[in-house]
Amino acid sequence: MTTRYTRYVETLDAIKQATKWSLTDDFRRLMAIHYAIHDAPFDPSRFEQAQAALKQRTGMFSKFRGTNSLVWLSFLDAKYEDVAPAIDEALRLDQLLDRKHFRYSTLRPFIASQLLNVDDPERRLDEATSLYQTFKQHHPWLTSEEDLLSALVLVQAFDDHSTLNERIEAYYEALKVHVSRSNELQLVSHLLTFSELDPTDAVTRFLDWRERLQRQNITVRNEHLPPLALLTIVTEPTDETVQAVVDIVVAETEKQRWFNTHALTIALQLVAADTITEEASELLLHGTFAHLLAMQQAATAAATVAVISSTSSSD
Repeated sequence: MTTRYTRYVETLDAIKQATKWSLTDDFRRLMAIHYAIHDAPFDPSRFEQAQAALKQRTGMFSKFRGTNSLVWLSFLDAKYEDVAPAIDEALRLDQLLDRKHFRYSTLRPFIASQLLNVDDPERRLDEATSLYQTFKQHHPWLTSEEDLLSALVLVQAFDDHSTLNERIEAYYEALKVHVSRSNELQLVSHLLTFSELDPTDAVTRFLDWRERLQRQNITVRNEHLPPLALLTIVTEPTDETVQAVVDIVVAETEKQRWFNTHALTIALQLVAADTITEEASELLLHGTFAHLLAMQQAATAAATVAVISSTSSSD
């Protein structure tokens, strides 16, 4: 029986064949997740054409070039039936990002695509800048470029910006007693704002999820906290949903005995996509779920780049 996980595995194999030496598996997994989440097939020739179109429209030093941009391109390719107009529009919107905070961000492609089909994108950027500066005031050492994307997603999702940061801070304060202070914790506090639960209940569910997984001898690291927050938004930890996560973790771990911390990240995202409920469907219908995934994956991709760069420079 074909499941979302088997589709992910098939897509990953196809991406490996198509990318050969140009990508590491960290990036390939991020790409495969996009296609699995959207139930979209990976077509190597279509993706190659999209790459060629992007290369033709950008300069050598563009933020839309390089490994990180392939993850972004896979997001567009999985999401849009006709990817070429989406690329053109994202490049046009990118011109709006030559402003303070956004100008030098490596996540500019993700930020530009977040502006697709948005009314008055410049106003949204102003609002996101204001919220980002509020993040910096509260957490100067934790706030980084991933939070630019968070801010843009948040100001589009919520009308009342005046109390938005208060809600985020409430989650942060409640969670820091149980989770070490980190960039991931800050991102979790952003993500849980999307929960329809009362904040106390949302935090309780998040911690329940972590505890249930730990009881299954699954190590939940800081890097797993954002995707765990995604799963918290859409479903509670039942025997069925916990087992679904465990099954994928076991399957991934059997394939790669060492360096398999990615297994839980993949499992959490795929199970979240599988367990979207009728009540939570608005998240998916309005694209918020996909945007949240992009937010988390952009952060992961940026972290992977940093690790690879650090390793290369030390050799």
